[in-house]
Amino acid sequence: MEVIKKLNHVQSRLLVWGDPFSKLASEVIVCITGNPGIIDFYYEFCSELHRDTELPVCLIGQSGHDIIPEQEACDLKDKGYLFDLNGQVEHKLDLINNHIHKGCRLHLIGHSIGAWMILESIQKSPHVMERVASINLLFPTLQEMAVTKNGFFVNTIRRIHTFALILLTLFNLLPDYFLRLIAKLYLKVKNLPSHFTNRLIKYVNPTIMEKVLFLGYDEMDRVRTLNTKAIETAKNVTNVIYSENDGWVPLKYMEDLKKFLPLQQMTEVPYTHEFVLKSSENVAAMVSKYIKMKKK
Repeated sequence: MEVIKKLNHVQSRLLVWGDPFSKLASEVIVCITGNPGIIDFYYEFCSELHRDTELPVCLIGQSGHDIIPEQEACDLKDKGYLFDLNGQVEHKLDLINNHIHKGCRLHLIGHSIGAWMILESIQKSPHVMERVASINLLFPTLQEMAVTKNGFFVNTIRRIHTFALILLTLFNLLPDYFLRLIAKLYLKVKNLPSHFTNRLIKYVNPTIMEKVLFLGYDEMDRVRTLNTKAIETAKNVTNVIYSENDGWVPLKYMEDLKKFLPLQQMTEVPYTHEFVLKSSENVAAMVSKYIKMKKK
């Protein structure tokens, strides 16, 4: 089910399974996307989580990374503070602190930069950690993003930012049927399901992509060192799933993380960083298993 809530001053679209906002809910799963924070790509993953754990699920994307009908798009001008890393953390804390019953135990899931946001959130608001039953960090980008293979690509785009957005805007002037044809051809080449078409078209929307890039540049500048304080605080309830080949998270970074977490709570998998495209069910099964271990 789709729900619209105003979080940290931004109208935000959420997807929910069950009722995570009920005062009767004793445990809730909160899943935070990566960047781009387009929640539609996580539908299969969260559906499987709900089916397997039988817990209410709330899926939250990144602030500004959606088009909400009948709502004026949030402009970056003079409001960048709502869409940078700090604003995104406040966005998630607003959901957790003001919309989910305070007596409810939390199972937090963060993908990519969503994992970093979880660690920042529990450090910024220690009372949140008191409610946490489990944390799953999926393909987590926790340090030195700018010097990774993909980080180099983002910084290259940064140098031609205006030109890239102009090209994207011109591309979106093509007739809708032509955009859909291109999207379907791309999905076929990549061996991805055709029902991803609308998601892909949303992905290349210039209004969304402007905020995706804005957040990405902030990640390049600010995600530097491991938040060892937060990791130490959460290590007994944290599970990490990482890829054997990840352009955002080299294996060396996971070796650094292993110094703080028990090895049995870190699992290397053959899936890609963008696991929601082809491996949603497999990763959901692993996450569900850990959540069920931590359920009351």
